Amino acid sequence: MDWGAKMTQGEPPTPLEHRQEQSGKVEPEDRLDGWKALANHLGRDIRTVQRWERRERLPVRRHAHQKQATVYAYRSELDAWLRHRNVQTGTDESSLDATTGRRAMHVWWALGVGAALSVVLLVALRTGDDPGNSVIGGRDTDDPTAYAAFAEGQALYSARRYRDAVASLETAVSRDPRYGSAWAVLAKTHARLAQPAWAGGGSAAIRASQAAQRAAELAPEAADVRIALALAARARGDVETWRQEAQRALERDPLAAEAYALLGDSYSSLVYACDRDMDPQLADEYYQKALELKPDLTTAVSNRATNLRRMGRYDECINLVDRALKSLADETPLVLVRGGCRLMQGDLTGAAEDIAPLRDNPKVSPVGSLVLLGLLALKRGDVETGVRDLEGAANLHHSAQSELFVAEAYAAATDLPHLMGHLKRAFDMDASCPGIVAASPAFRSVRETQEVRRLLDEYGIH
Repeated sequence: MDWGAKMTQGEPPTPLEHRQEQSGKVEPEDRLDGWKALANHLGRDIRTVQRWERRERLPVRRHAHQKQATVYAYRSELDAWLRHRNVQTGTDESSLDATTGRRAMHVWWALGVGAALSVVLLVALRTGDDPGNSVIGGRDTDDPTAYAAFAEGQALYSARRYRDAVASLETAVSRDPRYGSAWAVLAKTHARLAQPAWAGGGSAAIRASQAAQRAAELAPEAADVRIALALAARARGDVETWRQEAQRALERDPLAAEAYALLGDSYSSLVYACDRDMDPQLADEYYQKALELKPDLTTAVSNRATNLRRMGRYDECINLVDRALKSLADETPLVLVRGGCRLMQGDLTGAAEDIAPLRDNPKVSPVGSLVLLGLLALKRGDVETGVRDLEGAANLHHSAQSELFVAEAYAAATDLPHLMGHLKRAFDMDASCPGIVAASPAFRSVRETQEVRRLLDEYGIH
C-alpha cells in the first residue's frame, strides 16, 4: 500500500495499518468491506453482526462519504474479538461455524499471546454510544483485567445501567491509570448519574469533571473525550462549555451521534440548567440528526420523546417510542417515557400499563419514575398517593432541577398550592430559574394564573 498517497488523499492509516507499516507486515487481504463480508467471515447473519457492534463493541470501522458511511473491519481484529468474547461468555467453540472457529484459533496462535492481546485490546479504543466515533489516540491497556472491566463497563453504560457501569470502569482505571478510553467512559457515566433523574448528586458531577480532565490529558483530540467533557459540563450546568465541547467532538468526528444529542439537550425543554436559552424545536432537529446517525441511541430517543411531550406533540412522542421498541430488545426506560406521553394525552389506561409496573425498577431513573407515578395518581384522583410520590421524588435529589421536575407534574395536574411551593424553592436555589419557567412549554397551562404570575413578578419576570 502507498502510505504516502493514502495520507495525501486525507485518509490517515488506522492504528492496525500503522502498526503493520512500522513492522513491514502489511497484509491487505486482512481487510473485509461491507456487512455481508463481515457476516460471512464470522459465520453469522448480518443482523447478529450489527447487534454485536451496537451492544458488544465488535470492532467495525466506517468511512464517511457524502451521503452515508461504508463499513469495514479486519479479519485479525474480528477473530481476536470473537476469541475474547468466547472466553468471557464461556461459549463452546464447537457451537461456532467450524471454519470460523478454526480460523479464529489459527490467528490467535499465529499472532502469539502478546501480539494477539494487543489486537484484542484495540477494541477498547472505540468508545461511546456512536459507532462513528474516532478511535482514542491515547494509550490503550496491556492489562487484560483492566480491559475486561472496561468492556463490561462500556456495555453497562450503553444499557444505561450507570451505577453498575461505574464499578467496572473504576476497576479499569485503578488497574491502569493511563487507560484513556476507560477514563472517558467513566466520566460520561458519572455525568449521567449526576442528573437529577438519577439522583447521583454533586459528588457524581465532581467525579465526572475529574475523570473527563484525566481523559483529556491522555487523549485530548479524541471525539469521545470531548463528549465526556461536554457531559461533565452539562452535569455542572456550564452551558457554554457543554455546547463548545459537543461541537469540538463533531469537528473530530462528524458522525458522533452522541454529540448531536448533547446539543439537542442543551436547547431542549428538559431542565438540565436554568441559565440558558431554550429552543425545543431546534433541540428536536439535533435529536433527529443524532437518530439518523444511530437509530438505537436510546438516550436520544428518550430525550427527544420527552421534549416532544413537553411541546404537546403526544402522538409523535408515542409513535417515536413505539418504533424504537420494535427494534430494541429491552428498553424499559422508553416504556416509562411512552407512559408519560400517554398520560398527558389523557390515556390513563395506557399510561398505567406503562408506568405502574415500573415502581422501584432498577432499569429506570428513580426520580423520573416517581414523578410519573405521582402524576398518574393525581390524574386518577388519588391525591394522597400522588403527593407522596412527588414529594419523595423531590427529596431524592435536592436541586433546582428536581424541584422543577416535580413542579411540572403539579402543573399538569393543576395543583397550584403544591406547584407554588416547589417553584419558590427552585427559584431560591437558582435565581435564573424564573426565566426558564416563563419560557418552558411545560408550564404553559399555569403560567397565566394569578398565583404563578405574581410569583414570577416577585422574582423579576414581568
